[in-house]
Amino acid sequence: MNRDFDYKKRIWELDFLRGFCILLMIIDHIFYDLAFIFQEEWFGGIEGEGLLYLITDFSRTVYFPSLARKIIRPIAVFLFIFISGISCSFSHSNIKRGIRLAVVALALTAVNFGLDFLMQQQDQLTIRFGILHLLASSILIFCLLKRLGKLAMVVIAILAIIFGTYYLYNPLETNISYMAILVKSTTNLYSADYFPILPFIGYFLIGAALGPLLYKHRTSLFPIDNLNRIRPVLFFGRNALIVYLIHQPVIYAILYLIGWIR
Repeated sequence: MNRDFDYKKRIWELDFLRGFCILLMIIDHIFYDLAFIFQEEWFGGIEGEGLLYLITDFSRTVYFPSLARKIIRPIAVFLFIFISGISCSFSHSNIKRGIRLAVVALALTAVNFGLDFLMQQQDQLTIRFGILHLLASSILIFCLLKRLGKLAMVVIAILAIIFGTYYLYNPLETNISYMAILVKSTTNLYSADYFPILPFIGYFLIGAALGPLLYKHRTSLFPIDNLNRIRPVLFFGRNALIVYLIHQPVIYAILYLIGWIR
């Protein structure tokens, strides 16, 4: 009962949806690693046999081209960023949160760049502008825009989504390398995890604008007495940053161990 009470101090459905998105991300990254890293690592790029080969081949030829992934992944991305915007609207220390997250994002870039250097490879792991960079930027930009009011923020968000989505499919012609941070462009800026500010900040700003309206009293819209069945998902939702930072090393370690003992 005490642990349930701790969860009830939070808005459980936001933790649940965030955790669900994190679990989808982990599954997606496992399939990516199997398809594009460990099929080569385990089988040397040639056709193999056995269960492990079937799994890696399924990941490459069935999962990634599937319509289900093409539909579910954008929805999960939108939902995660939208929820991050809602959560941001509750905080009174967004500048500190944004700066802390920016430091973590830059540290992640430095670590991955160092790993690429040590492994004598170029731009395989380095994240120059991923989801953490996007969220840190969105929080700080929100701090600048929130005085304009919710209506103005929604208008800016809609424009960001329209223009940004257009450039996702028609990259901006430019020679300015770091323009890719703002919007998808034809520059050769590589990022292993890539989320340009446009259009994704639009989803964040809509969440930040609607958060105070949806959760005026900062209480759950769906009261529930027993959270035990969904507690694991809530855990991932409450610890999303830590899970994001450690999930790939854990996946790599497990898959390397499987390859070693197979």
